[in-house]
Amino acid sequence: MQPYFHIKREQIRRLHIEHYTRLSGQFHFHSHIELMLMEEGRATAWIGDTAEALHAGEIAIVPSYATHQFHAAQDTVKCTDLFIPTFLCPDFMEAVANKRAVHPVIRNDAATAKIKAAIAELEREDLNPVEQMGYLHVILGTVLRYISFENGGPDENTDLPARILLYVNEHFKEELSTEQIAHAMGYSSNYLAERFRSGFHIGISRYINTVRLKNALTLLREKKKNITECAMESGFSSLRTFYRVFTQELGCTPREYLKNE
Repeated sequence: MQPYFHIKREQIRRLHIEHYTRLSGQFHFHSHIELMLMEEGRATAWIGDTAEALHAGEIAIVPSYATHQFHAAQDTVKCTDLFIPTFLCPDFMEAVANKRAVHPVIRNDAATAKIKAAIAELEREDLNPVEQMGYLHVILGTVLRYISFENGGPDENTDLPARILLYVNEHFKEELSTEQIAHAMGYSSNYLAERFRSGFHIGISRYINTVRLKNALTLLREKKKNITECAMESGFSSLRTFYRVFTQELGCTPREYLKNE
C-alpha cells in the first residue's frame, strides 16, 4: 500500500488532539510529530520500516515526515492522538535531527502517566500559551528521556529523500523543478525522482505543489490577500495551475473553500 501525503493534516497549524475508537487508516505521512497513546485495546504500529505491537498504557512516537499506519487488533479501541507542528518545538527537532528512534514506543508506566497527564492538561479550555508550551516541553522531554535515538548515518539511501524534503521546504516559493533540485544536489534528475518516490511514494512535482498549497491555505485563512496573491506568493507559476492543484488535492475550488471557513 502506498503512503500518501496528508495535506489536510497540514492545514492544521496548531497543537491538536484527537480521540479514536477505531484504527484503520492508510499509510501516510505529514510534517507533524505524532504521539499515539493507546488507552484500551491493542494495535500494530507501522512507523517507517518498523512494526511495533502497541498495548494499553504504551505510546508510539511518529517523527516528522515518517510514513506510518496504525491498525487495531480488534473492532474498537480507545486511544488519544497528539499532533505537534514542528515549528512549536525547535529544540526537540534539533535534538533528533539526522537521528532515528531505535524503538519508537514508550513502554514505561511512569513515562506514560506523565505524558497522559500533560495531554489532559493541554485539553483544558482555559490554558494560556505559556502553560501550553510548558506541558509540551514535559511531553517531548519525556520522549527524549525514554526513547533511544541513534545517528541515521550518511547513507544516501535513507538520507537523500529527507534532504529533498528540506530543500523543497526552503525553496518552494521560487521556480522549482526536479531538474533544478537534482542539479543543486549533484544527482541526475531520474535518480533523484526514483529515490524520492521510493521513500515517500509521491512524485517530487506533486510534493512541491502540496507544499505550495499548504502555504497558500495559510494565506487564504488570514484573509489579508486575494486568491491570486496567495497563489503567486506561494510559488505557483499561474492561477490556472493553482486552481488545478487546489481542486485535485481538496476536492473544491478556493472560493468554495473560503465559503466554508
